[in-house]
Amino acid sequence: MGIRIGIVGAGTTVAIADRHVEGFLAQEGRCTVAAVCSRTLEGCRRLCVRHGLDGVRMTTRLEELLDVVDAVVLCTPNQFHLPYTERAVERGKAVLLEKPLGLQTAPPGQAERLLARRDARVMVAYVYRYTAVVERLRSLLRQRMGRVYLAQASQGGTRLADPAVPLEWRMRRSASGSGALGDFGSHLLDLLQYAAGVELSPQKLAEAAGYGGTFLPTRRPDGQGNTCVENDDAFVFCGRGAGGALCSVSVSRVGLDGIHLCISGEGGLLRASVEEGVLTYWPKAPDGPYAPEGEARSEHLAEPPGLRFARQAAAFLDLVEGRPVEYCTLEQAVHLERLLTRLDQSAQ
Repeated sequence: MGIRIGIVGAGTTVAIADRHVEGFLAQEGRCTVAAVCSRTLEGCRRLCVRHGLDGVRMTTRLEELLDVVDAVVLCTPNQFHLPYTERAVERGKAVLLEKPLGLQTAPPGQAERLLARRDARVMVAYVYRYTAVVERLRSLLRQRMGRVYLAQASQGGTRLADPAVPLEWRMRRSASGSGALGDFGSHLLDLLQYAAGVELSPQKLAEAAGYGGTFLPTRRPDGQGNTCVENDDAFVFCGRGAGGALCSVSVSRVGLDGIHLCISGEGGLLRASVEEGVLTYWPKAPDGPYAPEGEARSEHLAEPPGLRFARQAAAFLDLVEGRPVEYCTLEQAVHLERLLTRLDQSAQ
């Protein structure tokens, strides 16, 4: 049977629960999906049917799921992330927590209580860390770059550019906190720090300039009759990291194509398209010029998106089993979330 996994949140809008289930099913006997919890039992059934899961406990109550699992994956709206994490940790369960943390919507002091618990086993699901192109980018930056001068990052999608898409929880500040900034900006800040080593701090971001825009301010009503979009469709900001590196970040839920990173410094220039799996390196001698442009080298590291979730699932199981593993800790994620909150406030 292996480690018993519980999935909390079975929504299908962006199918994140499905991706996590697929990641754990790829682990060849190390674990089993033992329980699913969602707002409705029908939502639980649909998730189980999609993946051929038999004998799974289905429930609408988190406590009932915690009774029968060793570890949980939280795929709920952001407002439930930290409250559910605290309840799971109190029951001794390991947690794989979808980003962002939802610090803006959490009860006061909840993050601090969790950070104070030395027994908490919480991995935050910054899944792009587990792509081949990001691992290669990180390796090249460490081997070749030296001091970073400039880091540019962008991420987005096109689904919400359609005005016919009705209002979703992620468009309401009370449920999600910030909009595109939290959705995509959290990934980019993590990648800048994890892969590029560009350390940002709230003190440095006191100098940052952030601007958000809501271009589709009303939507078709949701199930409660709400129509007003309360947070940002797109967000841009610039700032300075430790060591003086300059950073610029653009995110949009209404029209950008995936994740793109461009980092330059003493050792040259690196460009990465994460979803396409293309990495280009144009070398430079630290004490000299760039190589001729024709000497830029491209690597093609494209792979199925499911692999990143399988690698993340494997890393989480290592954490549950007490094996050494590198991952985004709760402490690191709280730091990122405080940066996001500072940027969000700078635009209001």
